[in-house]
Amino acid sequence: MGVDHSPLASAQQRLWFLWRLRPDGNEYNVPKATRLRGTLDAACLERALARLVERHAVLRATFPFLDGEPVLRIARNATVPLGRTDLSDTPAAARHTALRDEVDRVALGAFDLVNGPVFRAQLIRLAEDDHVLVLAFHHIVVDGWSLGVIERELAAVYAANLDGAEDPLPVVRHGYQDHVAAEREMLSGPRHAEALEFWRRNLASAPRQLPLPTDRPHPPVQSYAGDSRGFTVAPQLSEHIRSLAARHRASRFVVLLSAYAALLSRLASAPEVVIGVPVSGRTTLEAEAVVGLFVNMLPLRIRIQEGMTFAELLRHVRDTFLAAHEYQDLPFQRVVEDLQPERLTSRNPIFQCAFTYEESAGDVGAFPGLEASPVPVRIETAKFELTLHMAWSAERVEGWMGYQTDVFDGRTAELLGARYLRLLSGALAAPDTPVARLPLLGAEEERTVLAGGPRPPAADGERVERMVERHARERPDAVAVRAGERALTYAQLDQQANLLATVLRASGAGPGTLVATCLPRGVDLVIAELGIVKTGAAYLPLDPANPPPRLAAVLTEADPLLTVADSEHTTSLPTGKILTLERIRTSGTVAAPAPAPSTDPADLAYVVYTSGSTGRPKGVMVEHRALSNLVAWHHEEFGIGPGDRTTLMAAPGFDASAWEIWSALTAGATLEVPDAETVLSPRDLIRWLVAREVTSCFVPTPLAERLARADWPAEGAPRSVLTGGDRLRGTGSGTLPFRLVNNYGPTESTVVATSGTVQPEPHRRGVLPDIGRPIAGVEVYVLDAELRPVPVGVPGELYLGGVALARGYLNQPGLTADRFVPSPYGGRPGARLYRTGDLVRWRSDGSVDFLGRNDHQVKIRGFRIEPGEIENVLRGHPGVRDAIVTTTPVTTGSAEPALVAYLVRASRTEHRTESWAVLDDDAFAALLRDHLRDHLPRYMVPGHLVVLPRFPLNPSGKVDRAALPVPELGGVGRHVGPRDEIERVLAGIWSQVLGRQHSDVTEDFFEIGGDSLKSIQVVHRAREAGLTLTVSHIFHHPTIEELGAHLRQETAAGTPAEPVPEPLVSGTAEERADNAGRERESR
Repeated sequence: MGVDHSPLASAQQRLWFLWRLRPDGNEYNVPKATRLRGTLDAACLERALARLVERHAVLRATFPFLDGEPVLRIARNATVPLGRTDLSDTPAAARHTALRDEVDRVALGAFDLVNGPVFRAQLIRLAEDDHVLVLAFHHIVVDGWSLGVIERELAAVYAANLDGAEDPLPVVRHGYQDHVAAEREMLSGPRHAEALEFWRRNLASAPRQLPLPTDRPHPPVQSYAGDSRGFTVAPQLSEHIRSLAARHRASRFVVLLSAYAALLSRLASAPEVVIGVPVSGRTTLEAEAVVGLFVNMLPLRIRIQEGMTFAELLRHVRDTFLAAHEYQDLPFQRVVEDLQPERLTSRNPIFQCAFTYEESAGDVGAFPGLEASPVPVRIETAKFELTLHMAWSAERVEGWMGYQTDVFDGRTAELLGARYLRLLSGALAAPDTPVARLPLLGAEEERTVLAGGPRPPAADGERVERMVERHARERPDAVAVRAGERALTYAQLDQQANLLATVLRASGAGPGTLVATCLPRGVDLVIAELGIVKTGAAYLPLDPANPPPRLAAVLTEADPLLTVADSEHTTSLPTGKILTLERIRTSGTVAAPAPAPSTDPADLAYVVYTSGSTGRPKGVMVEHRALSNLVAWHHEEFGIGPGDRTTLMAAPGFDASAWEIWSALTAGATLEVPDAETVLSPRDLIRWLVAREVTSCFVPTPLAERLARADWPAEGAPRSVLTGGDRLRGTGSGTLPFRLVNNYGPTESTVVATSGTVQPEPHRRGVLPDIGRPIAGVEVYVLDAELRPVPVGVPGELYLGGVALARGYLNQPGLTADRFVPSPYGGRPGARLYRTGDLVRWRSDGSVDFLGRNDHQVKIRGFRIEPGEIENVLRGHPGVRDAIVTTTPVTTGSAEPALVAYLVRASRTEHRTESWAVLDDDAFAALLRDHLRDHLPRYMVPGHLVVLPRFPLNPSGKVDRAALPVPELGGVGRHVGPRDEIERVLAGIWSQVLGRQHSDVTEDFFEIGGDSLKSIQVVHRAREAGLTLTVSHIFHHPTIEELGAHLRQETAAGTPAEPVPEPLVSGTAEERADNAGRERESR
């Protein structure tokens, strides 16, 4: 049988390489199923099919590997038989399932591009007058346009065969090889350079990834498993689309695409989106009758400027598409090769979302005597994360949201379709509306995301000092506070606080005044704070452990009436009015009867200073109604009352101290105070908690994580352990010995805004606990930049309101106005919201996911990165106890920061049997780098991994990021040559394949000219040299240094060499390129 060889078109080269990476995949199958009711002549149909194979040479093609590249081989004589399946005897109840299974078998089966055939046909008989014809092609030989050509010609030839007439089809004067030749001519001429320059200018600075909110993290390697969810556009909406398109001299395609761009921009909070749009690629009249792969993808970069209206966006999209359409003849693969984006196995470069549009061409050919209707073919693949398919016909306008099931759920796809229709409807009704204000949420979904809005406080607002006084009357001998050997009953505490209050009132303390304390954790601190609030004044807690300049700065800023201290810590304070407790106790002062109590819930209770981004500390003013709300919620949520024992572990200047003190004393519980040494040792703290019979305690987040993983005695653990103040990472995989409650709340919302019980760590390691649900009296909103609620699952900024909201910042009205903004949802005059600066998202169960700070997000080489995602992967390794990822400008001469991962190892003695436990820190860091590469795109793998014995903590128990050490670097810009025989062999191969005289072992293959086909050549030459490599290895280890380390590790582990596969075509000199398993080259 004679054959012809010819080069592949660029699009075919890309699909061939993708097939070689996953030869058993079906994501590039193009199926078509048609039901034919009536009297069918199967023999005539088979002859018509054979005529089409004879007419269109590409249907006789195979694609072997010859002389280092794939080629198109056309068999001069080849047939594709029409398979037959008879289901007519299948019971009627089972026939539908049997039909579906048979259609799936034919439509979804993998193709062998080397040996062929590249398409198959099956006729399924359901009854004598009822058949289903299934055609399935590999995309390498057809596109969507081709299916229309095939359907029309098949019907025409069938009709002629049935009538005994001559072949009705015109002579083919233009074949697919003519298209390939024209493309190669274009690529070798001046048009190529002109087109490349256009795409460089448009895409060079475009964002590389669209940060869409997903239901799950991206897997290390795309599986391309997919599905879709459909929707229908209402007829009246279709008319509005026609009208708007006509008014703006745009097509319906542009209107629908503009709405999709607006949706993606809103979902990703991105001012720019790049969307892949297929075009037919048939630029001549002759090509319209040719079957083959002509389609090309145009990456449209759409910029949505601040304040841009939908009408303006529509014109921008129209102009962008028309400009790109002028250069549709440059294959997309050449654009990718020119831009050299980072090659990822987890995501596509350039664009991750696509849009397709088709209009019905009317009658595409009728089979005489038969009623033809389409049969749905199950879609189980998706080439892109999201693809919106729109189909316009005279009868209806339909849409399908295709999605990758690795990252999206079907319910999410349904919501996205509904949001698209809602945004489109809003845009059509008011095209001059800014894109940022177009509606996304339906009434039901808006009710869901606003469910965290106005809510009643936990109690009627009785002030905390009155609650303590009530317990002093009712339970005078119960222990109120104990630190070491010193303990006070409620009666004693009340008496000593009254004594202090008498002195303070004599000094001018009362409502509207501020009194500072400078006392360590302990009994005296409790006395001082209770005594101050008894006067009606607010207290300002200072931590005596802070350096004197910090104390002086706060006192200067706050200007309190006086400072209550003990004699030990007066030397830390600047000159000013200081009242020592020792002096009061020896003064002989007698506690005077308290004046009429203040009952105004709007009085200040305390002021706590936190760090300010400008370097100036800011004092948060918290009112009594907010504090009363906190303690009332606490009592109800955790069942705290007389007989309970809770703890005071937070530093005095930390707002959690107020939570600990007042939630205990207002409940009649006993407040236990451990010493500093006990707090610092988890083992000692556990013994102390058990010995003191503590029922509930609050601990900083890092300590909570250690307590959750620790060994506890069979009995004696607290009933509940509360934590907050930092991001809760992991809790161990076992059953927790206590109820662990994760709390979130800025000082500006009175310590706790959301709270939730943490379940044991899920089976999928690295998943962070949520931060719970809003507590009583706290309003929670997740909003966009326009203060509009965002949908469930979509990141937005967290805003807080309600009775728990602080009054503002002491003596800083400008900062208060900036951070406390008028609420559009409060429903009451003067309602405000606090802008937290934290990124969160609603979960479908009503809880809130914390995603990070706005200012923790970084950008590396054009990629937007959330360090928390990298931290999660690191913690997923059993050898890592904790991880922090940040950026440090360590690269000399680089304008961009570098990612740095700081690690604390898990206990090596507890895991002594694990292979990683015996590694030193450098070897362990190298192991983790491979772990990261297996789970993340390369741009997210930190360049520096620093192993530390523990993380530095600040006085509040949070990780002190400023104290993390700066990693050391070797020289920059030096050439690193091969250092052993393996690296020398690899360097020689790279030099041959890439045409380079010298190869640096640290250079990335894909950054110095490597591409998919060259990677196959490297694998081929490496095997000739006796090295067993796969394309997958090159993607995972793209430097000679990393490949060499991988090969040495495989040799050391005794891994048997992989057998070299048989030649691609038996009996030829063509060597078979490696099957890279499940790895996929990014498009």
